[in-house]
Amino acid sequence: MELAVLIYIPIFTALIGWLTNKVAVKMLFRPRRTLRVFGWRWQGLIPRRQEEIARRSGEIIERELLTGHFLRERIKEIDLGPHLQAFVARLIRDSIGSRLQAIPLIGGFINESTLEKLEVITTEEMVANAPALTEVLADQAEQHLQIREYVEAQISGFDLEKLEEVVNQIASHEFRNIELLGGVLGFIVGLAQLALLWLTGNLSLGM
Repeated sequence: MELAVLIYIPIFTALIGWLTNKVAVKMLFRPRRTLRVFGWRWQGLIPRRQEEIARRSGEIIERELLTGHFLRERIKEIDLGPHLQAFVARLIRDSIGSRLQAIPLIGGFINESTLEKLEVITTEEMVANAPALTEVLADQAEQHLQIREYVEAQISGFDLEKLEEVVNQIASHEFRNIELLGGVLGFIVGLAQLALLWLTGNLSLGM
């Protein structure tokens, strides 16, 4: 009987520790809807706190990551020059050129050389004014892009099943380690119980 106790207690407590941690990991996401068991409300941590997580995430991102006109400064770092050159070339060749050539009397004077000169002049002016355009874009983005509200809405509406799948893919190794750690700690607790029983004289190690 005492030999069985020596074997079963550590195994049983290890099983309890492993199972407890496994359930704790599962309860991050499940149950997704609130269950009532004997008057006790039971719901997974993330589903229950999804709205709060969304709100706090938006606040943190706005407060910690977007301080000091962060968004405005990042936009001002964009070099619009090459994009404006490509845009002007496409605009003149695909739109303005053909419309000018279609104007009675004037259109006959619009040839390839004229379009090339128009493209060069327009490109030079657009590139020269690119910094001012970037400044305007940065100001408008900072005023009208509500980052906190956007982040909050995205997190609030994120599909929990997909989120659980992503988290499990990323942290599956860590989750297994947590479960195993529960088993190891449970086994140690079992050994401590045996030691306590032996010290109190309730367990004899004699064969």
